[in-house]
Amino acid sequence: MGTQERTEREINLGDLFWKILQSWRKVICFGLLFAVLVSGLRYFLSVRSYHASQDTDVEMLREELKAKDLEQLTFAVSMQKRIDDFENYQKKSLIMQIDPYAKPVIELQYYLQSDYIINYAKDSEHDYTSELISMYSNYITGGEMAKSVIEQLSLPISQEDFVELVSVVSPRGDDRGTIYFTVSYADDENLQKISDAVKSLLEKKTSDFQEVGSHKLQLINESKSTVVDTVLADRKNAISNTVTTLRTQLKNIKESLSDEQLALFDMEVREMRGEDLEEMEEPGFSIMYMVLGAMLGIFLVCAWAACKMIFAVRLQSSEEMGRLYGVRLLGEIAVPGNGKKRFLSVIDDFILRLKNRRKKKTTTDQQIEVISANVALSCKKHGFDSVFMTGSEYERADKALLDKLKQKLKGCGIKIQDGGNMLYDVPSLNAGMENGHIILVEQLGMSTYDEIYAELNLIKEYQGEVLGVIVLG
Repeated sequence: MGTQERTEREINLGDLFWKILQSWRKVICFGLLFAVLVSGLRYFLSVRSYHASQDTDVEMLREELKAKDLEQLTFAVSMQKRIDDFENYQKKSLIMQIDPYAKPVIELQYYLQSDYIINYAKDSEHDYTSELISMYSNYITGGEMAKSVIEQLSLPISQEDFVELVSVVSPRGDDRGTIYFTVSYADDENLQKISDAVKSLLEKKTSDFQEVGSHKLQLINESKSTVVDTVLADRKNAISNTVTTLRTQLKNIKESLSDEQLALFDMEVREMRGEDLEEMEEPGFSIMYMVLGAMLGIFLVCAWAACKMIFAVRLQSSEEMGRLYGVRLLGEIAVPGNGKKRFLSVIDDFILRLKNRRKKKTTTDQQIEVISANVALSCKKHGFDSVFMTGSEYERADKALLDKLKQKLKGCGIKIQDGGNMLYDVPSLNAGMENGHIILVEQLGMSTYDEIYAELNLIKEYQGEVLGVIVLG
C-alpha cells in the first residue's frame, strides 16, 4: 500500500508580506525600542568619551608612560605633523592647484645693456653686468616684488605662494645680459594683470639699481602660452607618494600603540592642530542613530516573521492542504474571536480587508452551509450517507462550530460520527476505518505537518477514503 508522499513547502512571499503587516504592533514597538537603545548607547559612549577628554591631564599621562612608550608616542605625533604639513601645503599652495599638463604662463625676456666698456689702453674697470643680473633675478623671485604685486592687485594669496609662481631661467652660455623668467597663475585675467604689474615694478627698480652701474633694462619679448611643466608634475607626484608612505607607516605604528598611547596621541594631535578640547561640542542624541536603530528593530521583526514561516511546523494556510497533501479542500471556517478587543483593532480590520479584498466576504453560517453542501454532494455522488469526522487536533476544535456543522449535515441527510486523533485514539481509529468515509478537520496554527502526514498515511494503509478536509482558521 502506498504512502502519502512528502512535498517541499513553498514560501509564498505575498503571505509573508501580510504576515509582517499584521504584526504592525511588533514592528512599531521594536522600531521604537531599538531606536532608543541604539541612540541611547551611542549617547552614553559619546558622553563618557567627552567627559574623559575633559578630565584628562595630558602631562600627567605622559609622565606615567615608560621612556620607550613615550618615545614611540612622540615619533607618531611628529609623523602626523609631517603628514598634516604636506596635506595643508597640497590644499593651500596655489602652485599645487595648477594642472602641470596645462600650465598657463607668461614669458618675459629682458635685455640688460650696461655702459661698461672695455678699454685695453687703460686700466680695466670692474664689469658690473653679472651683479645687476643677479640683483634683478633676486628681486623678481624675492619677497619685495611679491609683496608689492599682491598689495597692488589685492590678490588672495601669500608671498610664499607668489614666489612659487615665478621662475627665473639661468642665462645660457655667453648670454649674460639676458633675464628670462615666467609667471604663472590659474586665472588668465589676473595672470595678465600680474605681468603688467611686474613690468611696471621692474621699470621703477631700474632707477634704484643705477647706483651699481649705469645701464638700461629693455623688454625684448613677451608671450603667453600653456605649457607642460614636468618638474611641477614630478613634484606633485613626489608629495602625494610621500603622504601615502607616511600614512602607511603611521598606521603600522598606531597598531602597536596601547589604548593609553592612542588616547594621548589623539589629544596631542588635536592640540597640535589648534583644536581646543575644552570647546568640544557636548554630545547629544543623534537622529541618524535613532533611524538606524529603528531600521534594525524593524528588520529583526521581519526576519523573525520570515523565520517563523520558513521553519513552521504547524499548518499556515488552508491552501497548503491541496499543495502538500493533494486532498480536496471542502472549505474554511473562520473561528470567531474570543471577544477581547486589542488596542487599535480597527487597523487589524483594515489590514484584513485589504488582504481579502479579492475574496467575497461570507459569514460563518454561510461558510458552514457551503461546506455542508460540498459534503452532501460528495456523499450522493459516491452513494453513501455516513461520514466520520476526525483530525490531528480535533479534540481542541471549537465545539460550537462543530455542533453547527454537524446539525447542518444532519439536515442534509448525512449521518455524522466523530472521534479524536486516530494516531493515538484506538476507538476512533476502529470507528473511522469501519465507516471508511473520512472528513479531516484541521486547524491553522495548531495542526502539525508531520501529524497530518502520519494521519493520511494511516488512513491509506487501512484503505480508508478521505473525502476532503475542513480547515478552521
